[in-house]
Amino acid sequence: METRANFVLVGASVLAAIAAIVIFIFWLGQRQLRQQEIPYYTYFTDSVTGLTTGSTVRYRGVPVGTVGAIEIDPANLEQIRVTLNLKLGTPIKTDSIASLEMAGITGASYVEITGGTKGSPPLFTADGSVPVLKSENSRLQSVVDDLPKLLGKLTQLADSANNTLSPENIRALSMTFSHLESLTANLDGLTPDLKQAAVSFGQVAGDLHAQLPQALTALRQDSQSIKNAADEFRQVASGINTVIDENRAPLRDFTGNGLAQVGGLISQLRDLSATLTRVADHLDQDPQRYLFGSGTAGGIDPNRPLANGVSPTGASR
Repeated sequence: METRANFVLVGASVLAAIAAIVIFIFWLGQRQLRQQEIPYYTYFTDSVTGLTTGSTVRYRGVPVGTVGAIEIDPANLEQIRVTLNLKLGTPIKTDSIASLEMAGITGASYVEITGGTKGSPPLFTADGSVPVLKSENSRLQSVVDDLPKLLGKLTQLADSANNTLSPENIRALSMTFSHLESLTANLDGLTPDLKQAAVSFGQVAGDLHAQLPQALTALRQDSQSIKNAADEFRQVASGINTVIDENRAPLRDFTGNGLAQVGGLISQLRDLSATLTRVADHLDQDPQRYLFGSGTAGGIDPNRPLANGVSPTGASR
């Protein structure tokens, strides 16, 4: 009986030793695995439905780690803090961005890391704390958020289509199509005339193209003639300026003294004109008396000779 009890005790001890060795190996492997991973925090403000611990983390589609803890941020209840355990050597830069994406139609989600330019510095913290990776809203979540708006617009579009396809509008469209058919028929009838007009227009264009060089030549000649005339006018103006410059002193004397003399001459001419007017009036009224002076009662002295020995009665001496 004691021998059997010793065998049980030895077996239990051996099993306990084996279990301890297995646990030690597993712990050592986990520790070594943790040493080959770098944790990062990222925060999401939208729902993280479908994301679970152990979900894949991808860098531009390449698996680079797994999702660790998923918990509400103690500092901000509106955010969800997700721990990302990434492989050592994953190129996480300061401009890298994490987003939540859906894997197919199964409903499972994963974290996609994008961005990260070559010239950007690596993301790390100087005090050894867990670095925080920037995040953005999921494209799928954006689509879900915009879905009600899209449905509303589709409803409005359907209502507008129903209003557009009302019986009145359908009749109006039918009449419009009928008018278009009539117009097309009329255009078919006018096709020969349009062709002839196109041919005539082509001929006119050809004539203009043929006559255009001659017109341009004539225009150049006219331009040269106008230029020559302008040069001659400029020369005449220059000559007039020269004459004025040469006779500036005589013109000044004329305007100073000559104009006064001209004024006196005009006054004398006015007096002479008045005298001649009076003489003409006297000659018109009584030319005989004005020429021969006053005579006898009859107006003429009969004894006064008229001319060359002729008497007033008309007989010669």
